[in-house]
Amino acid sequence: MPRGPPGAVPHRSLSAPDSIGTFRNIRCMLFACFQRAVTFPWAFGGDVVMELPDVERMIEGFAGYATGKTISAVLLDDPDLDIDPKLAQEKIASHAIDSIERHGKSIVLHFRSEYSLVFDMGDDGRIYLESQTVPPDESSGLRLQFAAGRELRFDAPGARDTVRLVEGSDLAALGGPESLGIDPLSEDLTVETFVELAVAHPRNSLKGFLMNPAAIAGIGNEYADEICFQAGYRPDLKVGLMSDRQLERVHLYLRRVLRRATLHWQAAHADPGWLINHRGNGATCPRCSTELTTIRLKGLKTFVCVRCQRAA
Repeated sequence: MPRGPPGAVPHRSLSAPDSIGTFRNIRCMLFACFQRAVTFPWAFGGDVVMELPDVERMIEGFAGYATGKTISAVLLDDPDLDIDPKLAQEKIASHAIDSIERHGKSIVLHFRSEYSLVFDMGDDGRIYLESQTVPPDESSGLRLQFAAGRELRFDAPGARDTVRLVEGSDLAALGGPESLGIDPLSEDLTVETFVELAVAHPRNSLKGFLMNPAAIAGIGNEYADEICFQAGYRPDLKVGLMSDRQLERVHLYLRRVLRRATLHWQAAHADPGWLINHRGNGATCPRCSTELTTIRLKGLKTFVCVRCQRAA
C-alpha cells in the first residue's frame, strides 16, 4: 500500500450561535454523550471493554444507513493514523460503501473502488453516525461524510494505527483481520477445529485460550467468564488437561453464549441466570447462591463459582 506523510485535517471552526442556538447545541451534546454512554460503555473508562457482541451492536447502528451510500468527503483528524490522505481521497471519496463485515472485533468497510477500510476496534474504539454540525471528540480519528449532512465517525481514545486502507479483498496478506484467529461465530470454527486449536495451546488457561486472538478472534473478559461459567469449568483450568469431550462442551457454550448475546443482547443482559449480570463485589452465583470468588487471569478480574465450576 502506498504510504505518505499522514495529514491532519483541522477541526472545522464554528461561528458563535445566538443564545437559543447555544442552549440547543448544549442540549444535543449532552444527549449525545448520554446516548454514547449507554451504547459504548467501554469508552468511558472502568473495567468494561468492548467485545464481539458489542461490535455487532455497533454495526447495526450504522450499517443500514451507510451501506450503498457514497462518501462525499474524507476527514483525517488524527495525524498518527497510518493512511495516505491522497489515496484516501482517491479511493474513498466519491465511492459508495459496498458492504460491511466483521471479523472478531475488527470492522471492514468495502468500497466499490475495490479498496477497504479495516478498523481494529481494540478495547475502546467506536464507529457511529453523527450530524456534521456536532463538533468531533478529541479522540476523533477519521470521519466519512455523506451528502445528506451526516457522517460516520471513528474514535479510538487509547489506540494508534487502528485503521488501514487496503486494496482488494486479500486482507490477510496485508495484515488485516484474516491474519487473526478464527471468528468464533464463523462456520469455520467447528468442534474439530476448536479441539485442534486447544491442543496447540496446552499451557493456556481456559480463559486465556478463549481470549487468545491468535486462536479465536473477538472474545473478551466478560464473555470468556460467561462461557466458562455456562460450560461449568473453572477459567484457570489448563486446556492441556481437558479431554476432547470437555472441550466439545466449551465449544457448544461458546456458540450459545455469543449467538444469544449477538442476536438478543438486551434479553441476555437481563437474564438472571447469566454470570455477566452478577459481576460485582459480594455478588452471588446465579445458580447456587454461593458467593462468587474473584481471581486475576491475564491481568483481568475474573469471577468464579467454586461450587458450580469444576477444576477438572
